[in-house]
Amino acid sequence: MYVAIECVSESKEYIVCVSKAVLGTWRSLKQEKKQSPEAFGVLIGGQNQNASQFWIEDCTQPLARDVSTRTSFLMQDPRHQRSVDRHFKESKGTSGYLGTWHSHPEQIPSPSHVDLKDWHSCCARNSDRN
Repeated sequence: MYVAIECVSESKEYIVCVSKAVLGTWRSLKQEKKQSPEAFGVLIGGQNQNASQFWIEDCTQPLARDVSTRTSFLMQDPRHQRSVDRHFKESKGTSGYLGTWHSHPEQIPSPSHVDLKDWHSCCARNSDRN
């Protein structure tokens, strides 16, 4: 079961479908306490041919070799990549890495300066895909 989210940018309209399992993972890792470290991982899923619809089927979460503080993280555990590789192989190439996700220590999260810089950098590196 998926939850659909409609997104509109200046140039395109998107639909992002997020599995209820992924939503459950995100809810369970909310930073509700002052001492809670940032949670993060990779997004795994697929997209249609014209990249107007995306499916987030699974996500990883912090693992043993990863490092995080209240407001930062370093994804270092190789099992994140192994999970992406496994999904790619099992789906015969239709499911793979979509990006990263992370929590924010605020009730109503908003992108940080680092987030915005990362998004712009990612879009520039992948101009053929947006």
